Amino acid sequence: MRTIQFEASSLLRLFRRRQIVTMDAMKAALGTTVDRTVFRKLSEVPYLSSYSHRGKFYTLEALARFDERDLWSCRGVHFSRFGSLIDTAEQFVTRSDHGFLASELAAELQVQTKEPLLKLVTSQRVARAELSGQYVYCAAEISKRKEQLLHRRAYGTAEALPFTRDPLAETSDDTKAAIILFLSTLDERQRRLYAGLESLRLGHGGDSRLAELTGLDVHTIAKGRTELLRRDVQLDRVRHPGAGRHKLEKKRHRSSRRSRR
Repeated sequence: MRTIQFEASSLLRLFRRRQIVTMDAMKAALGTTVDRTVFRKLSEVPYLSSYSHRGKFYTLEALARFDERDLWSCRGVHFSRFGSLIDTAEQFVTRSDHGFLASELAAELQVQTKEPLLKLVTSQRVARAELSGQYVYCAAEISKRKEQLLHRRAYGTAEALPFTRDPLAETSDDTKAAIILFLSTLDERQRRLYAGLESLRLGHGGDSRLAELTGLDVHTIAKGRTELLRRDVQLDRVRHPGAGRHKLEKKRHRSSRRSRR
């Protein structure tokens, strides 16, 4: 009896048409009722399963458009470059500047994260510490964990305000206008430090997101963030000594000296 041949090309056409699909849809496209047959064909192309919806949805790596956080969402289904929810949670906690509360990570990933975080702690893939009556999840590596807790103690355990997980996506036009107006009332140093503080609260990718929202240069925001972390803030100055334009009198003095020569 001739063995039935299942063509992977039918799966590729399905993915290109729908972007994300379920196991049932793939079995229907292949004309099989066996999950193993689908996985055998999927092994021929790089694919991902969703970290949301209990891994029910699948996509091709080539179709995913990951953002700077290595996440991608399609029709309310969430995918990660890191794969499963537990692996994604581990990467986010480990890479963070100040660790995560469970509520913060849930807002970032748009799914509940308490269960995977507890599994990560139990398997010693991440650690946790209690601050102000709340558990902060940190990197397992000791030096990184100490650095994260230092940042967290400096800036508290509250979530970012007035910004949320993604200020560009979730802040209304009126609120954006109000933030920009508020920034216009600050001097150069105050704008830099305020933006640096909000970038710290946002975590990974905060500099670029704040730059897009406020119009400030990303290097200016990074400088403000660095000054805060180093406690390098001079309250009586807008710029550091020697920065900014030279005084007009000094320029004129130099010009007159050159003319005498």
